[in-house]
Amino acid sequence: MNENQMASRRSGPVFTEKSFYLEEFYGKSLVFTLVPPSGERLSELDSLNRTLRELRHNQTRCIVVASRRALPRLMRRLGRLAQWHEPLRFNPATGLHSRPYPPDSTISALWQALRAGPIVAAEVETDDPGHLVIFAEQLASRLRVFKLLLIDRAGGLADSARNRHSFVQIGRMRRILKDIHSVHRRGLVRAAYRAIAGGVGSVSLVSPREVYQELFSFSGTGTIFTDGGYGNVRQISIEDFEEVEALIVRAQEEGFLLSRSKGEIAHLLPSCFGYRIGDEHLAGVVSLLTEPYRRERAGEITALYTLTRFQGEGVAAELMSEVVKEARARRLRYVFACTTEQRAAHLFEHLKFCRIDPEAVSPAKWRGYDKKRIALLSIFRCDLTH
Repeated sequence: MNENQMASRRSGPVFTEKSFYLEEFYGKSLVFTLVPPSGERLSELDSLNRTLRELRHNQTRCIVVASRRALPRLMRRLGRLAQWHEPLRFNPATGLHSRPYPPDSTISALWQALRAGPIVAAEVETDDPGHLVIFAEQLASRLRVFKLLLIDRAGGLADSARNRHSFVQIGRMRRILKDIHSVHRRGLVRAAYRAIAGGVGSVSLVSPREVYQELFSFSGTGTIFTDGGYGNVRQISIEDFEEVEALIVRAQEEGFLLSRSKGEIAHLLPSCFGYRIGDEHLAGVVSLLTEPYRRERAGEITALYTLTRFQGEGVAAELMSEVVKEARARRLRYVFACTTEQRAAHLFEHLKFCRIDPEAVSPAKWRGYDKKRIALLSIFRCDLTH
């Protein structure tokens, strides 16, 4: 978003992103739910199969819930991945309204199967999408798993203009439901709400052909549901440096940030702040660069970037709030920012930054800077001394 580089868009570093998410999922438990009729076509299972192969070597526990019709194709596609046990079978018609549900015997059987191997297939003796989703939601809640995936052919949610809802905080559920007219899809949203209320870390609604991209890329492909208070801003630790560096590189390749060398990026990392969705998604970053401007007691707000799926959710505003708070703690006289992005310019104006000329910031900013590029910039300043 800051200092737009005029460059062609390219795909992000998928394999680097995958390594970050594998680390997030290490030792965790995930429930994959094939919502009927998902999984009844063998080709629909390719993405899920690829995902499970990655997670198998990651000590991630995976429970795959399928209908009677989908299970034979699932077992055929998984092959040796699910060779450690026979599929577990559950009938939601018996006991769905009992407490606790699923009963202790079900949880015990699942745990014993998971001890034999990291991937467990579970057949729900129904082809009714609603009953299967309720079973999966209650199972995930009883286990309090890290993530529940609802794998539905229609994929993630979209508004009336077909813009995808990449990220939904559960507090917005009623507003989201107003735009959903399908009884089936409304049921999926309500199941996501109940699962999170029941202790599940997050819920993803995704199409069967996009499971891999949803789990292992920064941008995702479906809709992720989280608790309303799930996100937080904090200064990054050295353990986050590699992930943040990859996110900045991605933003540069997409043309949202000025192109910098690895050395230049390294100078941004020590005073970088990240907005993280729970322990799972790094949704945005920003840096406060002060060392070049020590004489003026000034700071440059730079490398402000929010992943597309989290834009419009207030992530950038929260990052800005935290970085200005840090600037005040450092007793800076003012902070400034440069951008060619209209969205970023609107944000700075909304936050009461004043649009200024280049001469109103530290001369150190413009040493070696392309004069033609300066003319393209919108420059903003916020005084902190009063």
